Amino acid sequence: MKVSTLLGVRKAVYKRRYWKILLLHLLRCTIKERNYLTVASLCDPTSSAWQRLDNEGHPGSFVAAVSLPPASFKVLLAEFSKLYKLKWRPGRLGRPPKLRFLHAVLDCVLHFYTSAVEMKTLCEIFGVPPATLSNILATAEMALELALNALPDAAICYPTKNTQLEWSKAVQAHEPLVSGVWGFVDGKNYRVQEPSDVDLQNAHYNGWLHSVLITGTLCYGCDGTLIWAKLNCPGSWNDGEMSFALQEKLADVRITVPGTGVAADTAFPASKGTRGRIVTPLKDGDLERAPERCRLGMLAMSNAITSLRQEPNGAWKVHLGVIGNCNCHCPLILPSEVGEFKTFTVFTTLEFDKRELVRFDPFYA
Repeated sequence: MKVSTLLGVRKAVYKRRYWKILLLHLLRCTIKERNYLTVASLCDPTSSAWQRLDNEGHPGSFVAAVSLPPASFKVLLAEFSKLYKLKWRPGRLGRPPKLRFLHAVLDCVLHFYTSAVEMKTLCEIFGVPPATLSNILATAEMALELALNALPDAAICYPTKNTQLEWSKAVQAHEPLVSGVWGFVDGKNYRVQEPSDVDLQNAHYNGWLHSVLITGTLCYGCDGTLIWAKLNCPGSWNDGEMSFALQEKLADVRITVPGTGVAADTAFPASKGTRGRIVTPLKDGDLERAPERCRLGMLAMSNAITSLRQEPNGAWKVHLGVIGNCNCHCPLILPSEVGEFKTFTVFTTLEFDKRELVRFDPFYA
């Protein structure tokens, strides 16, 4: 047999094998396969980790799990139970729900907001399958939002003039060089999925961070109380653009003590209109442009402002850590109304948690 014939036969065999493998691959792709948690692989909700924690009622464990002591958890549960209704009761016919108690439902949604856990981890903690967990969270979020609206301690409100003076004295006691500062303001970015619309994508693209983001600005008092927030802005906006409403409040002598204000980073504007109201550390080149006799004092003041912003109290650190965990809960750009609702519910939840923690343990203040 000629060599050319052998090569032709071998090539034909390879070609048939190639098409056979390709066909098998296409058939394999047509088979839909889903891997998810099943009820059989999960624990019984009545003997879950949360149920054991609730039965024990240890204050430290409650704070670690839901950022609330038991007494404050019961206060929130009392309002939550008025709005979230379980159709099933012990002794009633029919199949009971997976989460049979309201305290488990409330703790589930609090875990979702205040812990950096994925949905599969929540399923393992509470012993519910993914589909059931999604339905519970969708209903519980609405009930939690209404319950927080009924609690004064969950409100985000601007401080009174007396409170501003008390906070400024506390700040000056920590850093004598800084006077009149009673709060801190900073921005926070959240990664989101790139939208298909080109204009929307450009609006949310942050050229500095090279990512598609939504952004917001938060303002805290020196004790960690959230006093102002601007949420769900396009990622291309900077902190100065988003803080116009806060600048107006700081300039209004009816609600703000003259000569007082908040500390910020160098991204915030330092113009004549905000002088004395928003203090920032030195920007690049400020020290070199200043007279030589003033540089030592300017550097000391800049270091004092930086020290204030880098050494916030425990509640401030807790808020920033929890807010950072919201990235895993916001994978998509939500519609404005839904996005505002979800983000506002997160912040009101955190504000209630912070105030109740201060009552429980003064260390958090």
